[in-house]
Amino acid sequence: MGWPRNLVMVRHAESEGNVLTADERAEYDCATDRYRLTERGRKQAELTARFLYKRYPEGFAAYYTSYYVRSRETMEIMYPKAKIYEDPRLAEATRGIWHTMSAAQMEARFPEEVKRKEREGLYHYRPLGGENWPDIELRIHSFLGTLSRDYEGRDVLMVVHGHWLILLQRLIHHFSIEEAVRLYKQGHFHNASVTSYWVDRDTAGRQRFVCDLNNYAPWKEELKD
Repeated sequence: MGWPRNLVMVRHAESEGNVLTADERAEYDCATDRYRLTERGRKQAELTARFLYKRYPEGFAAYYTSYYVRSRETMEIMYPKAKIYEDPRLAEATRGIWHTMSAAQMEARFPEEVKRKEREGLYHYRPLGGENWPDIELRIHSFLGTLSRDYEGRDVLMVVHGHWLILLQRLIHHFSIEEAVRLYKQGHFHNASVTSYWVDRDTAGRQRFVCDLNNYAPWKEELKD
């Protein structure tokens, strides 16, 4: 088994959740996996598609998304004729009760959870009904195993989520927990941005991922932030 020739990842385009604050999302009567793309997000996806068509004119061996609506909508805009595979291992982190309560509500109803989060830190803290970051890394490890088994030497496109991408890069580049937390807090990946890796071999024949695009947003020149 070996790695895909090119592993290309697009963070989903702008969705309803991206234009709301955390407290507004808590009050929004919609499950987080059901957020749809905004009109701006749809345009972002179209512009990113143009870039991908030029860079990968032969397309891809497989097209993967999470089961989140915003992820699938992004892929459908970019590659409307592609056979899309949904995989739950590509989903964003499940934050449990933090999805449905504002910061003030959490402080009032679950002050012990607020304190536990502060004590354990973002990486280790597992909210009630949710996942911690090592849980997501286990999902990523599992999915990478599928790619290695099924797509050696082929090109794969995935529409994923920002937090997922940060933890994938933590595994590939072996950077610290502190660096992962820093990237997460600064909102590292742009919507509809492209991050891609190709596979190289050293003199001993060992494979390694080489990053050739990182957080590149093709739509930036035409759409202003």
